[in-house]
Amino acid sequence: MALEEKREKRPPVTPMMIEEEAALRNGSRGLPPGPWAEAAGPRPRTTERHIAVHKRLVLGFAVSILALLAVTMIAVLLSVRFEECGAAADGPPRAGGNGSLPGAARQPPGRPEEEEEEARGGEAAAEEEKEEEEEWQRRRELPPWARPRLPRHLRPLHYNLMLSAFMENFTFSGEVNVQLEVHNASRYIVLHAHRMHIEAVRVAEDKLAGGVRVARSFLYPQTQVFVVVLNRSLEAQRSYNLKIIYNALIENELLGFFRSSYVLHGERRFLGVTQFSPTHARKAFPCFDEPIYKATFKISIRHQATYLSLSNMPVETSVFEEDGWVTDHFSQTPLMSTYYLAWAVCNFTYRETVTKSGVVVRLYARPDAIRRGSGDYALNITRRLIEFYEDYFKVPYSLPKLDLLAVPKHPYAAMENWGLSVFVEQRILLDPSISSISYLLDVTMVIVHELCHQWFGDLVTPVWWEDVWLKEGFAHYFEFVGTDYLYPGWNMEKQRFLTDVLHEVMLLDGLASSHPVSQEVQQATDIDRVFDWIAYKKGAALIRMLANFMGHSVFQMGLQDYLTIHKYGNAARNDLWNTLSKALKRVGKSVNIREVMDQWTLQMGYPVITILGNETTDNVIVISQERFVYDSDAKPKDPALGDSSYLWQIPLTIAVGNTSHISSEAIIWVSNKSEHHRIPALEEASWLLGNINQTGYFRVNYDIRNWRLLINQLTRNHEVISVSNRAGLIDDAFNLARAGYLPQNIPLEIIRYLSEEKDFLPWHAASRALYPLDKLLDRTESYNIFNEYILRQVASMYLKLGWPTNNLNKSLVQASYQHEELRREVIMLACSFGNKHCHQQAATLISDWISSNRNRIPLNVRDIVYCTGVSLMDEDVWEFIWMKFHSTTAVSEKKILLEALTCSDDRNLLNRLLNLSLNSEVVLDQDAIDVIIHVARNPHGRDLAWKFFREKWKILNARYGEALFMNSKLISGVTEFLNTEEELRELKNFIRSYEEGAAASFSRAVETVEANVRWQRLYKEELFQWLRKSLTH
Repeated sequence: MALEEKREKRPPVTPMMIEEEAALRNGSRGLPPGPWAEAAGPRPRTTERHIAVHKRLVLGFAVSILALLAVTMIAVLLSVRFEECGAAADGPPRAGGNGSLPGAARQPPGRPEEEEEEARGGEAAAEEEKEEEEEWQRRRELPPWARPRLPRHLRPLHYNLMLSAFMENFTFSGEVNVQLEVHNASRYIVLHAHRMHIEAVRVAEDKLAGGVRVARSFLYPQTQVFVVVLNRSLEAQRSYNLKIIYNALIENELLGFFRSSYVLHGERRFLGVTQFSPTHARKAFPCFDEPIYKATFKISIRHQATYLSLSNMPVETSVFEEDGWVTDHFSQTPLMSTYYLAWAVCNFTYRETVTKSGVVVRLYARPDAIRRGSGDYALNITRRLIEFYEDYFKVPYSLPKLDLLAVPKHPYAAMENWGLSVFVEQRILLDPSISSISYLLDVTMVIVHELCHQWFGDLVTPVWWEDVWLKEGFAHYFEFVGTDYLYPGWNMEKQRFLTDVLHEVMLLDGLASSHPVSQEVQQATDIDRVFDWIAYKKGAALIRMLANFMGHSVFQMGLQDYLTIHKYGNAARNDLWNTLSKALKRVGKSVNIREVMDQWTLQMGYPVITILGNETTDNVIVISQERFVYDSDAKPKDPALGDSSYLWQIPLTIAVGNTSHISSEAIIWVSNKSEHHRIPALEEASWLLGNINQTGYFRVNYDIRNWRLLINQLTRNHEVISVSNRAGLIDDAFNLARAGYLPQNIPLEIIRYLSEEKDFLPWHAASRALYPLDKLLDRTESYNIFNEYILRQVASMYLKLGWPTNNLNKSLVQASYQHEELRREVIMLACSFGNKHCHQQAATLISDWISSNRNRIPLNVRDIVYCTGVSLMDEDVWEFIWMKFHSTTAVSEKKILLEALTCSDDRNLLNRLLNLSLNSEVVLDQDAIDVIIHVARNPHGRDLAWKFFREKWKILNARYGEALFMNSKLISGVTEFLNTEEELRELKNFIRSYEEGAAASFSRAVETVEANVRWQRLYKEELFQWLRKSLTH
């Protein structure tokens, strides 16, 4: 809901309220009628004696009243002092206070009479709360604490947060002082707090001695808020200070303030680290945990001197105590949101570098990793990337330092906390002597992504989570732009973006159960749902399309303006559209960016453009658009919005070609369901090509005649068509056939030319497109026919390229990236589909390693060799790989060894691995999901993983349910290749049994499996018939 609609609704004024206000104004107590009311009324005149007596009585009464007032004031002062002392001493929670903390440290038991009084107080507070809620119900309004968003009458200006971390028992205590600005008068303070014990609360007027009395306070777990009810309203346009003392656990999970560990010299060491995005800061301190509430923060962390502490800003001062504790006081932050605040308590060491502009960059990691130099690569490219972004955006990096923290356990690849970015070790530590090019690329792109967030997300933050793509889409797009800066010859944005982003997200967005990039977020449970590949990858693809039709230089200029205007603030998508439209106007172009882009961001899915030749009129083509869906029988998410009502403004680039030449591209804006366009120089033998270099977010289909001409062109001289378009034709053809738009043979005919293809990208596109088709067929009786056809296409290139030697070094990486990645792709296809020489070579390399205990397997194909060896060879090889997994300390090696174990054909070993995956001491929490998914991709283990998933769902959901991506990744990975009627029934029955949680992911899973079953029924036999015929020729 929009911000202006969420302002707190003031209760209507009632006659009773008017009477009470008048009574208080006139100095009465609003007493009820009766004898006491009469006693307070006017008296008749009396005699002088009576008057004298009355005077003495009045004087005595007045003295008594004064004495009573004095005693009352002393009692109040003592009670306030006692409350503060009791809070500081961790006394028992007071009535009306707020929830219990399991295992909360240092809570002494109270006396029976105190406990009884406390219980009565708690019951009274609960009764008050119930009565207050009933009053709101009578008004037909939700109370402020029950609403999905925080009420808008308060705004935090500054937090002063003091923490003490007790690593010996994994608890922490905190005191937060929040300076509040009041917009509208209210007697309620509502802010987020979850899974903590509140010890004391105090509210005071800023810069004044007087406090505002707290009537009661309570935690409201349903909306994860803490409510402070005051005796009087806070006045509008004034500032107040809210002080809360609390304690909580340093959790053994993956969110909030949590703990992790590692082993050094046989000793297990612990660390505490935070993960607050999107809604978990509230687990670490009471706060206004929505991105719009930007404030400044002053953090202090008290910890044992054997640890160090880190936060977003540098340490200003450290105060050492005699008992072996130290308090680090950090500099004040700029204006920022709570979700990228961060701290850590650890005993890591670091290495350091400095940028040209003076930003200090440090990488903190386990001492042994720092000693080996495993963080040096990340540290060096971070320095270069900060300088790149400062130059590209023309906005300096905003903080004096940036720390990179490598932790053993983390729910995500990384988190972009401003000034303290946290990475899981596998995505930042790299040992050049044992890391492949693909691993180096993974590490590089994660770092590029997180650094982009220091501008898109941290400096300029989305107003609300519905536009999370404004930060994630940009960071994902710049992964490729930034990597091109580091490695100009890799052509990431023009080439690898297609296979790794565009083609991948179109698989997901082609489902009827997809959702728009910008989707409404009403409550906390909706927030996790928007962090998916639609926000990241579709957001990036739309940004790339926008940059291409605007022109890259104009686009860059618009981004510079956007960041400059909104820095240290929040922005929504319309702010971006308006700024980009102004940038276009400055160069004499007039395009309403908002009008164009709203259709792409507010509608789900994407179009398929169909280009047909006009048989009656020369040089005229018919261009039509419709929504692309894999399963035309699938019910749309919103029944009121049928596929026929979808319409986009599409920047269609088009070119005409023949056997030796292709024309320069022209752009046609397609905005209707069907349009006629005249294309000059369209001759009989000419072919058309749409979406040049796949800059647009849509698929292109043609009439069969044009497809035949394109296939013929690829066979005769494929280089006339660009590398990007060759990859695009392959991906479009396979997916159009899978959805039933094309005959099944067309994509298989296209890939016949690959024996002459020397570029990596088309091979990579073919490999990715073949993979889901392979999984649809790998349990069928006729699978060998498909297998043989693919081996024929791969054989000649496999022989030409051969195997790599093990002499890759840093200087070779830059020069040989495309060639080495092509060789790797071909070897992977050859070994996967059963090329005998490939199998023999893998077995020889594994045997040599086992016999010599020296790993001479080339770095870039180690994962392929490990997997192939485990698949082909006996149980001893599996045990050898398992042993190496446990003994290696190199995170890149550990990852591929673990994945190799899932390749076994032995179902007993696969079951053993599945059961071991849930043991956190053996397999890290974030890696267990990958184990289950890789077993599901193995045809010998698919049913085992599916059974294991169902049996262990409660455990898995409890472990990963709150973590972004993890549940959806697991559900998709286990179910995406189920393709029988029986498996579809099992899936639907399982969902009926466990309805809670992950509804959107299960909905996508059902649609995917239904589409798989439908394809098997309609197209499988057509495909095999063509393959049989093709192989006999």
